[in-house]
Amino acid sequence: MPSSHLPVPTAPCLVVDPDGITEEGHTILLDTKGECFTCDIKPLANNTRFALTWKGWILSSDPSDCHTFLYDPTSDEIELPHFADHQQLPRRKYQCALSDNPTNNGCVVVILHPDEPYFWYCRVGGDDEWIKYDYDVGSQQWDTQGLVWEKIVITNLTSCKGKFYFPISRVKHGVIEFNPSPVTHVVAMHDMPRAYRAHACYFELDREPYQFYAFDEGPQIVTDITLYMIDLVNQRFSQVDDISDRALLCSGYNGGCCPASRFGLDPNGVYWITPNDDSSMHIFNIVESTKRTSEKHCSQKLN
Repeated sequence: MPSSHLPVPTAPCLVVDPDGITEEGHTILLDTKGECFTCDIKPLANNTRFALTWKGWILSSDPSDCHTFLYDPTSDEIELPHFADHQQLPRRKYQCALSDNPTNNGCVVVILHPDEPYFWYCRVGGDDEWIKYDYDVGSQQWDTQGLVWEKIVITNLTSCKGKFYFPISRVKHGVIEFNPSPVTHVVAMHDMPRAYRAHACYFELDREPYQFYAFDEGPQIVTDITLYMIDLVNQRFSQVDDISDRALLCSGYNGGCCPASRFGLDPNGVYWITPNDDSSMHIFNIVESTKRTSEKHCSQKLN
């Protein structure tokens, strides 16, 4: 890999691994052609905690002075209230979600606690502190005898039209609305896809929540890919087999949609990096049910 740090490419990119962001504020990006880029994101330097969010925005917070902001590596920085609860968060692997473009005042910013049933939230341009909210979306059994039950912890949020959606189980989905305080409710779902041995990715498409599954039989052995709209009005999962001139980009448990022809991508294409393999780029065509793998790999690590 070249040692020089290139600017963020104009085409859509995937972060190979959020853990690849170094203490100096550098990370490796993989574009849709399979090319590797070293991205310099200086506001993440030093001992900051961070989370990747909506359309490339990164939430960054420094435990030393509680300075917290949203950062777009290509253009902008948005100040947020100081976040004083750093001891409650791990250095990596927690999630932040946005209800809207953060350049709009009133955008709700949510930080999920990774292990406990509560989250923090604030509004861009409207709140001067983070507010802690304890939620209850049900309990689940933690032992074979049914003697130990614990509250369910939300681990993934997808935002659409100002609301946040999250999976609970194979037959339940949850919604968080802010009116103005948060309210959670659970919807019983039907036609839930079987997701055994599948990588799931959640994203917004046509202002509706969707989820995508890549079923496999081992590293790089993908047997099927399916895409579903989460139809909470009719309480069912509707399979989708055509997204026209658009492409999906998935990395880890989150993804996004972009115009395919504008960026030279395959229409109806799904681009993703399978977790825990060699970090190669996989491209699947939803309509034709065909798959190919980029010949270029991005398994290098930054020094």
